[in-house]
Amino acid sequence: MYKKNITLKIGVIIIILLTSSCSVFAVEDNDSNTITMIYSFTTPVMQKISVDSNTYDQVDLDGAPCSGDPGLPSLPAYGASLLLPYGTKVERITVVPGAQNSLGTGFIVPPVGEPVPFSQYPPVSTPTSSEKNYTSTAIYPGELFTEVGTYSFRGYTILVLRLYPVQYIPYTGGLFYYTEFTVSVETSTDAHINSLFRGLATDAEGVRGKVDNPAVIDTYAEHTCSPSSETYDLLIVTTETLKAGFEPLKQVHNTIIKTLTEIGSNDPADIRDYIRDVYLNCSIEYVLIGGDDNIVPVRKLRVNNEDIPSDLYYACLDGSYNSDGDTMWGEPTDGDDGGDVDLIAEVYVGRACVGAVAEVDHFINKTLAYINKSDTSNHDVWLVGEHLGFGGVAEYAGNILEELINGSSAHGYTTVGIPNEPDKYLIYKLFDRPGYNWPKSEIIAIINDGVHIINHLGHGNIDYAMKMYNPDADALTNVQHCFIYSQTCLAGHFDLADCFAEHMNVKTEYGAFALVMNSREGWGYYESTDGPSQRYNREFWDAIFGENITVISKANQDSKEDNIYRINDDDQIMRWVFYELNLFGDPMVGLGNSPPEKPQKPVGAESGHVGENYLYTTTITDPDGNLVYCQWDWGDNNLSEWLGPYTSGEEISIAHRWDKKGSYEVRVKAKDTYNAESSWSDPLPITMPTSKSTQMMSLLAQFLHNLLQFLQNLLK
Repeated sequence: MYKKNITLKIGVIIIILLTSSCSVFAVEDNDSNTITMIYSFTTPVMQKISVDSNTYDQVDLDGAPCSGDPGLPSLPAYGASLLLPYGTKVERITVVPGAQNSLGTGFIVPPVGEPVPFSQYPPVSTPTSSEKNYTSTAIYPGELFTEVGTYSFRGYTILVLRLYPVQYIPYTGGLFYYTEFTVSVETSTDAHINSLFRGLATDAEGVRGKVDNPAVIDTYAEHTCSPSSETYDLLIVTTETLKAGFEPLKQVHNTIIKTLTEIGSNDPADIRDYIRDVYLNCSIEYVLIGGDDNIVPVRKLRVNNEDIPSDLYYACLDGSYNSDGDTMWGEPTDGDDGGDVDLIAEVYVGRACVGAVAEVDHFINKTLAYINKSDTSNHDVWLVGEHLGFGGVAEYAGNILEELINGSSAHGYTTVGIPNEPDKYLIYKLFDRPGYNWPKSEIIAIINDGVHIINHLGHGNIDYAMKMYNPDADALTNVQHCFIYSQTCLAGHFDLADCFAEHMNVKTEYGAFALVMNSREGWGYYESTDGPSQRYNREFWDAIFGENITVISKANQDSKEDNIYRINDDDQIMRWVFYELNLFGDPMVGLGNSPPEKPQKPVGAESGHVGENYLYTTTITDPDGNLVYCQWDWGDNNLSEWLGPYTSGEEISIAHRWDKKGSYEVRVKAKDTYNAESSWSDPLPITMPTSKSTQMMSLLAQFLHNLLQFLQNLLK
């Protein structure tokens, strides 16, 4: 789902975003410690739905999906993300509603369904409403907002709220909604300054797409840090035994490899601390965990009495994940001061579940083969659905997967899907239907024929997915490796035995170059194409094709962050899925075409004078011959717009002027027309020792000195 962009200007109100159902305004407040936003809503749409032979009145408000906890009325909720000014914390939140409009009475709003694991076959959980909830005369939810939590992205502090524009009186069936909310957040000085703030222009650009009030980014600008002397894009954490096997990744990524011996520990807390240190000192953006769980341990995070293996722990580096010091990590109150744990990633993580050198070789060879592939014409996408037995429209997974074709506005929110266009992607379907259950031989043939992408929904187990068992995965013969996203249960359960995802990814030279799979159960709803796991699935492809986040690890994380405002829904099952979706693969790999190569190190003046323009040149090569764009980081907290397009191999020259004396590093990155990005170039160090005025004064002083000497000589 697209995040909203709102600009805050002193003394004015500016409309920045209009959607079909909601518009958002930023408002200047005379009190500089207050952030004020206006969220406006249009009239909700009512429709009749049938669930388990019961008829209900569903409330639809685009951009505000219906959700909540099982048995409670299912009403729209809208997510708001607000950036707090630098060095502040939340003091008080107020929401003032606008006009109240009645939708009528006598409505029976459906209850939120009970999530059903895809390992349960057939399910028995139908949506049920409790008599207590549906005979109450009290307004539900009876509050205008809830505070989801305060999170951090690279030192930028983000407040997430959940707004309730629609209210319900169960006893009378009355529904009413508010046309707008004025949200005010009063802040105060925070003595704790977030140590993860790096002051990089790329970080500022990253937070811009995550918040509703990006103008507040300017409050962070004056606190920028000096760039580190040694920068990398990727950190690989592995062992001495496996280290050499990962060296070939340095050919395609700007990589630093560190072993547990060098880190000095194999404890997850110490590994996380080390990742944090490299993040701060070497500007990394990606981390590859180079080992199975028994080699580089995973942190298990607690949800509903279940410990879920989650590499999210190594991605979200802010604060504690166990502030109460018990044996359970990742609880909703395990963050600093009893708040939520950090859920917004500083770095993007993938795992190579390898335990031997041969498995490292398989992983590396498949990764490099995909990155360096010469044939980019394979655009085949297979949607693979099984018989779920969840009743009604959810009896077969195919109905759920249909929401991925071109996109969907089902269930109160809009996501961009996989484009079913011959020049982009060709979408094929392998669906169980009444009277037909496809055999595993069909999916095996599809993989062996060289499919590019598989999106799967069906029942699974640790050693089973897509009707295949581990030995079936080991027997594959495909030369073109695929990417697989699956909602199935347990196939990514890498903390016990070798799971299905591991067999597809590292056990042989065939199979998949990367997978996103669940380390525990995936979840759906009875008689609905909505469900906890499907929400992440839809947002993943929206990230790829709607937000142009083509790097798989980033898209996986974006799918989670787009769902943060409902992290506690479904009796914490949304949190369950947030934790369990792990990437088995290289975190820097983009899906689709190959990204441009790392640009040539900029060439130009390495010293000069403040206030003068200097020209810098680079060359960018795209392995697919696509047109390319470039973005320059001038080292002075100025990041250029994307410039171009240019042809692959063209010499590109850009001028820049520095306004302050100092030392800087100039670097450049590239992207192609499919938004696949390169790593940053090697930096060119620059010094600006003097200004124009200083130079002129120096020349004038020299002139006067020479003139004086001349006059003295005349008088002799």
